[in-house]
Amino acid sequence: MYSRTMLALAAGLAIAVSTSPASAQNKIRLGWCSNTYSVAIAQFAVAQKKGWFKDNNIDFDLFTFGGSNDCMRNLATGELDVALASPEPLGILSLQGVKAKVFYSLYRRNIFGMAVAADSNFKTYADLKGQSIGVTSMASVGVTIARALAANAGLNPQTDIRVVVTGEPAQTATLMRRGDVKILSLFDTYYTQVERAGIKLRRIQDPEIKRFPSNAMVAMDTTIEKRRTDLVNFARALSMGTAYCIAHPREAIKITYEVYPRLKPSSGDIEEAITRDEAILNDRIETWRLDNPKTDQWGAVDVGAFQSYFDWLQKNELLKGKVDAAQVTTNALIADINKFDKKLVEEK
Repeated sequence: MYSRTMLALAAGLAIAVSTSPASAQNKIRLGWCSNTYSVAIAQFAVAQKKGWFKDNNIDFDLFTFGGSNDCMRNLATGELDVALASPEPLGILSLQGVKAKVFYSLYRRNIFGMAVAADSNFKTYADLKGQSIGVTSMASVGVTIARALAANAGLNPQTDIRVVVTGEPAQTATLMRRGDVKILSLFDTYYTQVERAGIKLRRIQDPEIKRFPSNAMVAMDTTIEKRRTDLVNFARALSMGTAYCIAHPREAIKITYEVYPRLKPSSGDIEEAITRDEAILNDRIETWRLDNPKTDQWGAVDVGAFQSYFDWLQKNELLKGKVDAAQVTTNALIADINKFDKKLVEEK
């Protein structure tokens, strides 16, 4: 009989993205911690198309999941090698004795936060009381954010708010239009897609949330020890793809359409489609961009930011104990990951 985690992986396998034919290259099983993807996956597509994964002797299979909680459960049981996960389930599992670490920060800025309709009278988080809050799935970090913000406003996160799954962006827009849901707890590129479906949004600006870390590459301690070279090579190719996307976003979108054809519009003017999708990619690029390209390193982990976030989650009772960020993060691979000619990659 299958375990619950094996069933979760099987669900992911049903919609897995196999990046290339079987080869002698070292394979990474990557958990994409969302049940959908957009052109924000461009850094993977570019690295694949340009041959940078192959040059680094790496291949990967990508498995989609409903959220970071599902991803991390499959990582902990060995069905995945790497999870592109948010920090919350890492903190929860670490308190249960699971030994895993962030080894590469993919997003340097938080992609999550709340949004309301542009004409909403929402003013403070106290206005969450009695509201239905839309999320992509119950395994999404959006659930954690919503409940933590409710608790921080003095509300009971279990009884004063109702968290509901709103589905795909078009369905989310429909629910917003009908007034079934008035508040969303999603992420940057998803909001852009909801707006493309006809709902103008006001994203709630929260300086505290903005400084918290977001999704990063997580691996078990044993994987980091035994497959260090593979993880370095995988993250190096991804860093190269990221640098290219920032330098050439429109070209990166064209490549993404080729590598992930389901993302390419089936009709209409392709250049217009690229222009529309450029807004989505630019959302994500803002979370990838180095503050100082001359000194900053791709994937460097801000341990202090992780500690601040874990402490905030604990204060709002989303974590049941103290998590030491230094024990669940590492920068030990970063120097080797960044051993490539950044200028050459950007000019390709």
